[in-house]
Amino acid sequence: MPLILAIESSSHVGAIALVRVGDASGASYGEVVRNEIKLSGWTLPAVQRVLAEAKIRNEEIDAVAFGAGPGSFSGVRTACATAQALAYAWRKPLISVDSLEALAEASQLPRVSIVIDARMQEVYSASFVRDDSAALRRLSKTTVITRTSIRVQDGCVALGSGAYLLPQLEGNAVASPEQTAFAEANWALGVARVAARRLALGHVTPATSAEPFYVRNNVAQTEAERAAVATR
Repeated sequence: MPLILAIESSSHVGAIALVRVGDASGASYGEVVRNEIKLSGWTLPAVQRVLAEAKIRNEEIDAVAFGAGPGSFSGVRTACATAQALAYAWRKPLISVDSLEALAEASQLPRVSIVIDARMQEVYSASFVRDDSAALRRLSKTTVITRTSIRVQDGCVALGSGAYLLPQLEGNAVASPEQTAFAEANWALGVARVAARRLALGHVTPATSAEPFYVRNNVAQTEAERAAVATR
């Protein structure tokens, strides 16, 4: 049962979790804030507070994980840089996790399409399903798409900051505010759970090679602008 420190700040939520994944007690320590705070100045002190609350020394941690995005340019870089520095200093494995997959994990929904506001009339999206063992399986790759073009996979519930921006979705196709709040509050815990599976498979990232996950080649261009360039 690995003890994992997880950092997530790809969107409007900043979250830290320290959890022994697989522990039947379900005990975890963490801290969550929302967009009223500057995450770059909050993240490292929050890590220190969580470790102090748990009375855990860095030597006891088995791995450091971070939500690599996609998401806010500064947010994903904050999580990446902080996790990279800690993993390097502590000589621990570093694990990069797709932030959308982590939110799907945190939601505990059986079929979910994560939809995150990407600004510029676009959203980041990916769909997931749980198998009979409750393990999360990907139905679609993580991508960026215009709000008007996105279609949610059959049977999936759309969840995330972008789900409420899609007028084509109605009723049960969109997660309730309570479901969204629950998932966001446990976002870093989702990072830790996905990271534990990756750690077991040996899928770690050298601390010197850690990078955010961008699905936009140019963060200043919209999908339509990129398509126009591609056809020239």
